[in-house]
Amino acid sequence: MVFMAKDASEKQAKFYAKARKELEKRLTNYRFIHSVSVADTAAAMAKVYGVDVEEARIAGLLHDWDKNHSDKELTERARKFGVTISAFEDDMVALLHAQTGACALAEEFSELSPKVIQAVARHTSAAADMTDLDMVVYIADMIEPLRTRGNLATLRELVGKISLEELFVKSYEITMKHLVTRHRFIHPDSLDVWNAYIQRERLNNEQAGSKQSISEQAGSEQEKDQRKNDNNDRARKG
Repeated sequence: MVFMAKDASEKQAKFYAKARKELEKRLTNYRFIHSVSVADTAAAMAKVYGVDVEEARIAGLLHDWDKNHSDKELTERARKFGVTISAFEDDMVALLHAQTGACALAEEFSELSPKVIQAVARHTSAAADMTDLDMVVYIADMIEPLRTRGNLATLRELVGKISLEELFVKSYEITMKHLVTRHRFIHPDSLDVWNAYIQRERLNNEQAGSKQSISEQAGSEQEKDQRKNDNNDRARKG
């Protein structure tokens, strides 16, 4: 069942229907159903976190636009679109579908915003400067309800209970653990993303600790002043 927001414009609804029809022609039935589920999940998350719902929905729908291409075809499409293929990506060609898909979508659908194109491009390896839309699509791809592998229940329950960035970091942690436990290659860019967000997390914790310390210090000073006033009052009464 495709979820469309009541306030979605007729133009947006028509474009979604058009894109959905084209996508169905490109993907296997399993992959198509997954993409529709990601679209619904991304839209629901967008509402929770104050992200544009229609952009999240269409980015979620189209995120796997190039998924059904073979490794050889993805390599050829990467060269066609000028996507840089590093030595590491020779062993991880499947990851290219995010970037080639984004390039193909930008070429085929002029209606798509650069923000949607970027969210599609970043849904596999992510980036150190993810936007809220990028994070919504990345997470939705992982937690959509048709995903049954892995322990995703806890992650799903955290939607709306923690910040979007915290949820993204937890999602990325699951991805990294999956790669390590299965002895898979980890792209150097993925390590850069992980390190960038862990560094940001530490800085945020340090800042929170400093604020708490200042607050505690202020409270301590207030207690001292109160004790001093109480002593002065007792002295005057005596």
